[in-house]
Amino acid sequence: MQKTDTLSKKAPSTRNILMFAIPSLLGLLFFMTPITFGDSVTIPIAVMASTVLDLLGNSATAVVTALVVLSAVVSVLVTLTKPAVITRHGFLNGLFNVSPIWLTTRVFGAIFVIMAFYGLGSPVIMGETTGAFVLNELLPTLLSVFIFAGLLLPLLTSFGLLELLGAVFTKVMRPLFGLPGRSAVDCAASWLGDGSVGILMTSKQYEQGFYTQREAAVVGTTFSAVSISFSLVVIAQVDLMHMFTWFYLTVCLAGIVAAIVVPRLPPLCWKNDALIDNSERQGDEETLPEGHSTLSYGLHCALSRAEKIRSVNSVLKEAPKRRRHGIRCLAGCDGNRDRGTDGGRVYRRL
Repeated sequence: MQKTDTLSKKAPSTRNILMFAIPSLLGLLFFMTPITFGDSVTIPIAVMASTVLDLLGNSATAVVTALVVLSAVVSVLVTLTKPAVITRHGFLNGLFNVSPIWLTTRVFGAIFVIMAFYGLGSPVIMGETTGAFVLNELLPTLLSVFIFAGLLLPLLTSFGLLELLGAVFTKVMRPLFGLPGRSAVDCAASWLGDGSVGILMTSKQYEQGFYTQREAAVVGTTFSAVSISFSLVVIAQVDLMHMFTWFYLTVCLAGIVAAIVVPRLPPLCWKNDALIDNSERQGDEETLPEGHSTLSYGLHCALSRAEKIRSVNSVLKEAPKRRRHGIRCLAGCDGNRDRGTDGGRVYRRL
């Protein structure tokens, strides 16, 4: 079905074209372009994260431990005392003024992190393959990834690339996976790059009202499980690097089949198919207007998005909010008590 009204086809300005093209190409370069680094294939954002980890060295675990404990302690103090210096500051209030459930999660998380850091408790919980592995290997990696993802993710999400691909891929993503076309970028970033980047991008799109709760959960669970870099680690561990191509093609095929089938099964099919404010998606959002092809309409939407951006600096000012998402992920908490949803976020709970 097509929209009955036609869209204006005025010639796009050079300013809008450049505002769309340059940041979007940089985003594709940083997040979705495989490169050879050392003996492995990865993406530039992962190389930056690895560089940060190398600079931190053995102190990375201590930094993560300090962040988690500080988050818990300050959250408890804010909950008990409600200091105006925190509650009147949007960023700090959203970060530390949390609901009782997530406050409890932060406190227990801090306790477990301290136990893992000092090697206390049962090996079943704090052993080298359980709590110690999460603290020493996983959390430092997430921290380093989120530092750059929070800053550079707008290159993919804020300058029109998602609007373009949303129109182009809707006819593929919606029938196969029940997802909007713009999710193709999230999926590709997760598979070619890093799953945690895909999670962060999906959460941001959900909060901005582009995904429903069900769509965000589907992207976060079916497309953020295995990246190409992780597949390389696995295949190297079993000394089968000469079979990597066939191995990864098999993983991709299995992943695509799972992504088609799993969202139609419980519990994903039971997720509320509503936006973050519990409103329903408008039925004509993905229909093609008269006089447009999918590509021309996608370009129109992308350039319209770019036209609304006053300056690159205005987008960069949102970086602290995105870094707050990364801190919340490390703390294992939503942090915002008034979203009115029942778990629509798709952060990995650590």
